[in-house]
Amino acid sequence: MLPSVDPTRAVLFSDQGRLELRGWRLKGLRVRWQGPSGPGESTCLDPTSTGAADQSEGCALAVPRELPADSSFTLLSPSNAFHEGSGAGPPPTELGPPIRAARVVLDRLLPATAVVDLTSGAGRIPLVHPEAVSSVDCGQARCDLVDSAILVRSVSGVATAVDIRLRLLPGTFIGHGDTLEPVASETVSVLHCPATIVSGQPLRRADATRMIIRVDGRCGHDARSLRWTVNGYASEVQRLESSADAVYVQLGVPELEDSQITVTASRPEPYDTVVAVARSDTRAAPQVRATLDLPGFGNIPFLPTNRDAVLRPSPAGDHARLVPVPVEGAYTVGGSGPAWSVRGDSGAGGFVALRFAYRVDGLPPPFTSTDLAILTEPSQRPIREASIPAPIGASVLGGKPLVELQCAGRDGRLERLEPGVRRTVPFSQRESCRLIVHRERLTPETGTQDVAIEVNVTKLDDSARPDAHLSERMVLRGAPEPRVFWLRGVRAPFDRLTVRVSHFVDEAQDIGGANLYVNLPAAQWDVVFGEGRVRFYATAAIPTGLFRITAPSDVLTLNFGALSRLTWLTTEGREGLVAIELGALGIGLAATPGFPRTLAVLGGLGVAIPIGNRGEPTQASVNLHAWVAYELRDDYHLVPTDLLSPRASHWSVLFGPSITIGNVGTNL
Repeated sequence: MLPSVDPTRAVLFSDQGRLELRGWRLKGLRVRWQGPSGPGESTCLDPTSTGAADQSEGCALAVPRELPADSSFTLLSPSNAFHEGSGAGPPPTELGPPIRAARVVLDRLLPATAVVDLTSGAGRIPLVHPEAVSSVDCGQARCDLVDSAILVRSVSGVATAVDIRLRLLPGTFIGHGDTLEPVASETVSVLHCPATIVSGQPLRRADATRMIIRVDGRCGHDARSLRWTVNGYASEVQRLESSADAVYVQLGVPELEDSQITVTASRPEPYDTVVAVARSDTRAAPQVRATLDLPGFGNIPFLPTNRDAVLRPSPAGDHARLVPVPVEGAYTVGGSGPAWSVRGDSGAGGFVALRFAYRVDGLPPPFTSTDLAILTEPSQRPIREASIPAPIGASVLGGKPLVELQCAGRDGRLERLEPGVRRTVPFSQRESCRLIVHRERLTPETGTQDVAIEVNVTKLDDSARPDAHLSERMVLRGAPEPRVFWLRGVRAPFDRLTVRVSHFVDEAQDIGGANLYVNLPAAQWDVVFGEGRVRFYATAAIPTGLFRITAPSDVLTLNFGALSRLTWLTTEGREGLVAIELGALGIGLAATPGFPRTLAVLGGLGVAIPIGNRGEPTQASVNLHAWVAYELRDDYHLVPTDLLSPRASHWSVLFGPSITIGNVGTNL
């Protein structure tokens, strides 16, 4: 009789290469199939009894491991070789229509090396037995059965693996030892595109934060088309630079608050899959501190608008630095580190906080000057002009003084007077003096100059002329033309003009003001208006206690007359102590015994000491005289009662003090 097979008990162990059949008279049964490699055939050589009540047999046949789970099998009757003992047998025939295994047992559905490679967009996992799978589920990811493979999309950027559940067709099971399951669960690793943050730890609470991401070249060629996020917030691709094996992406990110960040790059719809993931810790932004210095003047608390200040930022940490950045309408930056130059914009005012770019050393060459964040100084600085007292004192000694005093000489030509040296100017040129302030020589770097000018005129006796005093405070700026001030107040010869120019220093506004003494002038001129070396003048004399040396000698108690005096003058116009005197004097005006009242013409020497109104027509002096006089009188005898006694001489020698009032004359 021919073999008989129970199709409902046929089991195919596809991955083990075994087909198990149950039936009767199975010895010599031939099984034929059509596999991927072509047709094949196997023969049941040694069936075994199953011990069942129906006396059925079992037989295991070897089949190719690559047979699909839905393969069909043709059963053939045994060949003649199995009937040689009887000497005859039927030829091989098909035992009915082809059958399929009632149950299919699989060992695996995915390749041993299966990974979800997202570098090209969606991950594709080939199926070992696609014909055995009815559906697939990937949890939070999205999976589809496409072309004998699983297409994985929408994988989270934080996912390192995907859990895949494969539901098998009815009658198909996955074997786990003696257990058969209709659903297979697999965990497959996720392979993202290699990405690294090469710009160091990003800063928290900083403005305009940027990061440089290195992406492997095989998946970064279209980095601009990817959707980049940082901790879930969209980020802008600002710049791309390629190298031989990588692509560098510069991202602009929002302000960071978290201690860690995750940067993801995903493809847009329809894939919606994370391609690259990079993670990093963040660091607190460094505290920004900076110093501003003016060379030669030290630290300043403001931003100057008329000259460059030296800016030195505080350290930013290892392999990092702070670079000042300009603020439009407020200040500009020049130079290079570690000391930068900064200057406020002309016309700018108010307050501004300095801003600094955070940069990191060791970035790829195209990004060495990339600002990774913008940090702002916590305090604001005023923007104003830096007023530095101009070197008035030093300039007046040079060829281009900032302030100069000019007066005309005897020939009427203007001369520049040297400061600190007393100069003499003819009295006739007293209206020619002018003080010139050269504003055109003030540079913008010195700023506004607060200057005090004091003018005093003193008389010969050192008393001041109140109407000539001048004290002015002026604010000077650079200008195309100088300012000229005419000086007045000289009234009499040998009046002395004193001009002082001082800085009016405000320590809060002027740089270096604390080192200047306000009460000391920066420049000073002393000018005497007068000329001549000899003075001839007339004065009224009142000798008291004048002693007549010649006989009859006596003290002449009351005398009065007029004297002319000739004496030398100092360069300051002061009279010499000794003078040659000529004059007429009424002597003996009070009753003097033995001496008549008379008028005398005299000459001699006198010593005069002014005691008031020196150099004025009302000058008063005390004097000591030594005169030779000729008395204009009648003759008289030395002994009035003795006519035979000698007559008194008309010539006499007088000596004694006097008081003189008046000084009316001229200088020669």
